[in-house]
Amino acid sequence: MGRTKAIAHFVAVSDLSKPAQEQEGILIEIEARGGDTPSNRTKALEQLEQMWENGEIDADLFPDGIGQENIFFVPPGTQQSAPEATAADTSELLPVVQGAREIVELTKLQIEVQEAAEEAAPYTPIIEAVLDRTRPLTAEEKDLAKEKKYGKVIERIGYAIASQAEYQDNCTGNGKLILNAIAWQLSNKTDNEEE
Repeated sequence: MGRTKAIAHFVAVSDLSKPAQEQEGILIEIEARGGDTPSNRTKALEQLEQMWENGEIDADLFPDGIGQENIFFVPPGTQQSAPEATAADTSELLPVVQGAREIVELTKLQIEVQEAAEEAAPYTPIIEAVLDRTRPLTAEEKDLAKEKKYGKVIERIGYAIASQAEYQDNCTGNGKLILNAIAWQLSNKTDNEEE
């Protein structure tokens, strides 16, 4: 089995002169180990500069230019059981960075739910029969339900859905700042291409 690549996330905050709640940014993903290191920050800045040079970023988005001061590390989200742990971990982050962190974690949780659902799909007729109580299980369904894997798969999807819902309930909503920045970029890119 191959090694998975280590990924670090950063946000390039576009206008640092705006109040924190109004700041928007671009989520940058780099292949890197070690998290928030000078080397990784440099890679993130280089990727941002490359995007700017390629015309993927409108010059107006960064009115004061692009520099290290625009780059903020997005700490990896951790699945937390206590809502106060999530709040404590994110209280010192800029809202746009907090939003980026939430997007990354929600994406991971969505993938877990989808993979668990795909694994549980063959058991759907068993689950329906048990919940509806409209028919007995077939011999094949009884054999499937007796396997150790059956219970583990059903529990896995339950935990995945619960983790996703809990994390979503504790999100700040700052992920919309990233979405707004993406929409703004796409609309300006289209306008610039038409000119």
